[in-house]
Amino acid sequence: MDEANKSRDFQVLVVGAGSVGCIIAQRCKMLGIKCTLFERENYLNERNRDWNFGIYHAKPQLDECVGEDISKRITSNLVDPIRGLDDKSVFPMIHGQTGEMLKEIPTPNAMRLSRSKFRVLIADGLHIQYSKRLRNVECPHDSETVTVLFEDNTSATGNLLVGADGANSRVREFLLGKEKAALQPLALFGCGAVETLSADISRRIREINNLYIAAYHPEGANGFMARKHLPSLTLCRTANNRHGVVHNVPDPDKPETWQWMFSLTWPDKDSPTPTGADEIREKWLLHAKKLAEPFRSAYLEIAPSATIWCDRLAEWRTEPWDNRNGRVTLAGDAAHPMTYRKSFQQAMFSYEG
Repeated sequence: MDEANKSRDFQVLVVGAGSVGCIIAQRCKMLGIKCTLFERENYLNERNRDWNFGIYHAKPQLDECVGEDISKRITSNLVDPIRGLDDKSVFPMIHGQTGEMLKEIPTPNAMRLSRSKFRVLIADGLHIQYSKRLRNVECPHDSETVTVLFEDNTSATGNLLVGADGANSRVREFLLGKEKAALQPLALFGCGAVETLSADISRRIREINNLYIAAYHPEGANGFMARKHLPSLTLCRTANNRHGVVHNVPDPDKPETWQWMFSLTWPDKDSPTPTGADEIREKWLLHAKKLAEPFRSAYLEIAPSATIWCDRLAEWRTEPWDNRNGRVTLAGDAAHPMTYRKSFQQAMFSYEG
């Protein structure tokens, strides 16, 4: 078989149609490589937990992978499309106990994107099969192919399998075994919520920064706030640090409609994970009360009504895997799962050199 025919017959299988899986598939599409994605959800964005994320220095690489058409439409997924991009944008770091400004890190043209809307955009034109839960992988030594088997008794065969199936990757488990592939729990709990705030508190937060804020407390807590769509806030805290991000801004003239993404983390090695809503809320209040204003008011205001999720944070320290003669590999959180705090810090440090 000549090289042209060989290239046309090459088939990539991607398990996981999240952001990473879809970006890989878009690049394959640009290169004329056949690619099929297999997604465990029954439809796109079936799970209702949403969040936003930042692109700080990797925009040129993203553009290269998704092509000009999608690249032009990315700004429609900004949490605050009215604000747009700002070449003088900074990321403020606040003292979580005193409210003092510690540092403003330059983040020129930083983008905060809605994950759910971004997935819709980058899934455009891709071949995605839904309701596909991976059961096993077959990779015979005497073959150049790899086969994936699903719980619905269907299967697919290709030349390259990419596991983009998240932190609890089944493909990673196939490559390394259950014990070696398992996530390693950390001495940290993380809580999150998406909620609106009163007009006064929304304005006070946005006066500090109109996109995101991080607060670091001497006791170890971390808070982060970010806007979720137009305005949205994200607050994160680890024992004594918090941050906030705007998540959604339905009406720029009505701060009470701005949706914020909250995140709160704190250190705890031995306690069981809070499960019930009352237990989670109790932990939230305990740590939020230590924050400086206006973070304290923001976290306390949403506590009675917000749906708050809580998990023990975990990571997997990447180690080499046998790629079965180049037929199986990992990408994204399947290859290097880490806490959102660590990934955010790495993105920030890239600006600091």
